[in-house]
Amino acid sequence: MIVCHCRRVSHHRILEVVREGAHTVQDVSAACGAGSGCGGCLPHVSELIAEAELAQEDDVPALHSERAAVATI
Repeated sequence: MIVCHCRRVSHHRILEVVREGAHTVQDVSAACGAGSGCGGCLPHVSELIAEAELAQEDDVPALHSERAAVATI
């Protein structure tokens, strides 16, 4: 789905740049251009950043659990 119509940036691309290290709307805008036109998509961009970062945080405990299980074997 296109999130930024001015720059034709999809939600997939925004999620990709967040996974690559973008943490703010400004970071996303610099990385892929989303939000750098009219700004109408900025609330959606901000929501996508929050969702992506939350998903990344949810993955971290699983990694720690796997490492702890390996360490005890």
